[in-house]
Amino acid sequence: MLYVIAALVILLALALLVRTLLRTRRKVTLLKATAARAGADIADRRGLIRARVAALGVALAQRRRIGAEQRVADVAADAEGRHR
Repeated sequence: MLYVIAALVILLALALLVRTLLRTRRKVTLLKATAARAGADIADRRGLIRARVAALGVALAQRRRIGAEQRVADVAADAEGRHR
């Protein structure tokens, strides 16, 4: 009779183990999906930051070019004796 109780305890322990493993598997699946979404969001934000930095670089280069052209025009006007 003692072996029946031991067998029931073993079966109960196995059932609890299976239940715990299934819950853990479900949580791991949810964690993977969340991590994938977070990775995609970070990649999107990184791309937006790179685009903004590139646009800023273009704007600064344009501003430097316009400033240089203005200085050349000022020097030429001063050489001719004209004022702005």
